Formats: sequence, C-alpha cells, structure tokens
Amino acid sequence: MTTDCSAPSRTQPAALARGARIGACLLLALALGACSSLRGTPQRYQATDAIVAKINLTADDLAELAAADSDIERNRLQDKALAVIDLQFHAFVRDLVADRADSAAATAATTLGASTAGAFVDSVKAKTNYALFAAGVVGAFGIVDKNYYYEKTVPALVAGMRAARANVLLRVRQGQVKLLAEYNGVAALQDLEDYYAAGSVLAAIAEVTARADADAERALGEVRELTVPTAPEIDRNKKISSAIFGIKDDAGRAKGNAALKALGLPQQATPQATRAALVAALRPRTPERIAVVEKELKAVGLLP
Repeated sequence: MTTDCSAPSRTQPAALARGARIGACLLLALALGACSSLRGTPQRYQATDAIVAKINLTADDLAELAAADSDIERNRLQDKALAVIDLQFHAFVRDLVADRADSAAATAATTLGASTAGAFVDSVKAKTNYALFAAGVVGAFGIVDKNYYYEKTVPALVAGMRAARANVLLRVRQGQVKLLAEYNGVAALQDLEDYYAAGSVLAAIAEVTARADADAERALGEVRELTVPTAPEIDRNKKISSAIFGIKDDAGRAKGNAALKALGLPQQATPQATRAALVAALRPRTPERIAVVEKELKAVGLLP
C-alpha cells in the first residue's frame, strides 16, 4: 500500500488554524503596544485631573471674580482660572495629537493582522473574509481621517490655537496691571471666556484663516505698489549699473569712493568692494534713491 505525500494530513488544517490564532494574537499585541509607544509625549509628571482637583476652581470663585472689590482679589481669582484652563488645554492637545497617532498605528496593525491571518488559512472563503475585513478597516479609518483630522492639519490647528490663546493672554496680563476701575471683575471674567474659547479647533481655524487673509492682502498690496519701468527708466538703470561695474582699477575706485563719501558711506579699499558698496547704496531701489546715487556718480565723473 502506497501513501500519497501530496495529500494534506488531517493535522494540517488544525496547525494552520493555530498559526492563524497565534499570528492574530501577536499582531493584536503589536497594535496595543503601538498605542503607547507612538504617542510622542512622555508620561505626565502629575495627572492633570489631580492638579485641577487640587486647585478646586468653583462656580463661587467665578462669581466672586465678577464681583471682585480689589485688583489683588481680581488677579488671584483670574490666575486660578487661567491655571485650570491651561492644564485642560494642554491635556486636550496631547489627546488630539496622540489619538491621531494611536488610530493610525492601530489601523496599520489591524490591517496587517487581517492580511497575515489570511495567509495562514487555505479556505478561499476565509481569505476573502479577512481581505474584506482589512479593506473595511482601512476605508473606515480613511473617512474619519479625511473628515475629522483634515489630513495632517493637526499641527497647524494646534499652532493656530496657541496663537489665539497668546493674543487673549496678552490682553489679560495688560488688564491685570490696571486698577479695578479700569479693568473690573466682569471684564476679567469675559477675558477668561475668550481665553477658553481660543483653545478650540474652531478658534484655530479662524486664526489660520485670518492670518492667511492678512498675508494675501499684504501680498496684493505689494503687487499693487509695483510699477513697470518705462523704456527711459530701463535705459537709465543700465547706465548706472554699467558705471558702477566699470570700476576696475584704482582710478575708478577713487571716483567711487568720492561718490560714497558724498553719500555719507565709508570708503572701500578695493575696486570690488567699492562696486559692492555702490550697489548697496542704491537700496531701497526707489526713484528718489536712484536719483541721489545717480547725481553723485555724475559729480565724480563716473556718469556723463
């Protein structure tokens, strides 16, 4: 009696199933481990919730702030609230960044686990199920990533929140040096609300948008101020450049230094340094400045 070595043994499916379970467990461990190793921030030196609890900011404190009868009491209560807002904002930023890294790592590990587990099994149906599961994980995460994290804009949003908070904090600190009659408790409480609101994603988007609009407006203003030189102006600029770059010997250097002296600029020891100094003297290249330099170049005989 002969044995067909090509036929699978009865123990092979069981071994493959065990291998699939082991591989899945290992990849699950990888996914869970990635969540703790890719957060990008060290463990807090003290738990935020514990610190906030010890500070013990209450509704009565805020009511007392609104009715503060001295600038010292106003500042004490406002600083107490600022500390709580800061602690909770930093915890929010850590979670915002860490959740993004966690979800990306977990998705990659889960997809890898599903794909690897599919390789351990022989059944076409099982392979198909694993492949569909992996595709579903990637697709679901893609939807969340595109809609809630704006595809890698989290650092920009955090920067926008920090900028918005800094603007409000400056207003707070300027108010705290004022007398109570100039900056009362109600105004201090309103600034606290603004400081809290500045640490939100909506505030960050508004800050980034406003900055972009300001940059665009400034750039457009600079473009509007630009003028296209006329043919005579182009010819004049060429003559001035030729006169300056024609300084190649001591005689030319002496004339160039005379022009520099008349312009109130230090004299130079070499023709090359003299040329560079005269080019720098043309800045900013306004019509008025060009006319001044042109006048002195003519006076020393470098220009006809």
